[in-house]
Amino acid sequence: MEANTPDINLAIFVGLLPVILAFSFIIFVIYRSRRESDFRKRETELRLSKAEGELKALRAQINPHFIFNCLNSIHHFIKSHEPNQAGDYLIKFSQLIRYVLESSAKQWVSLQEELEANRIYLDLEKLRTGNAFTYGFTLSEELQAEEISIPPMMIQPFLENAVWHGLKESGVIEVLFSMENENHLRIRIKDNGNGHSEKSDIDLSRIVKKSSMGLNLMEDRFRTLNELRGSKAGFYFREHTSEGKEVIVIIPFDKD
Repeated sequence: MEANTPDINLAIFVGLLPVILAFSFIIFVIYRSRRESDFRKRETELRLSKAEGELKALRAQINPHFIFNCLNSIHHFIKSHEPNQAGDYLIKFSQLIRYVLESSAKQWVSLQEELEANRIYLDLEKLRTGNAFTYGFTLSEELQAEEISIPPMMIQPFLENAVWHGLKESGVIEVLFSMENENHLRIRIKDNGNGHSEKSDIDLSRIVKKSSMGLNLMEDRFRTLNELRGSKAGFYFREHTSEGKEVIVIIPFDKD
């Protein structure tokens, strides 16, 4: 009986060997999978951290450009010996700068805050141009501005482009907000400027974007925002030779 013990032990070992190997393989696969998952997680965190840093850097580039234009307008009033206009401009300018500085450190702001800031900006431009244009903001019925958050300073560069490059005498700027889908807003900014002849949307986009440093920076900001949020934000221009131009802006939003 004792002589058969080694044979029995060998048989048990041989029988258990596939189980041991299979179990070891499973442990190895789980370990490797977790290790790869941790590596991908760290890689994603680094990529998102880099994208967030790039986004903050782009906001920092846009804001000085915007501030420079406002200071230039204040200089215009002072040089033109219009102290009352300069005083009114400085008050609105200080309100807007406070918003710009506070929002530049945030990832999201309420749509209501963004609308108020852009109204102040357009009021500043109206003062600068001697009330050469009018403007209006319209929200579709399903939108509640105080319940929606969007990335800050995503609209102002396009308004700036319309004011500086898209208006004719007795100018009009219309800004229409609607739902693009459950995750994105559609913003249509239309002006009544003169057309540039029958050009395609793509050609016009190149022409207009080259004329504004702010819009060039926005291209990079949209790209980085999409990488960071997994969104499908973007913008494109349309030209209507007899009715002016418009830009369609798609940005992500979040409901509070």
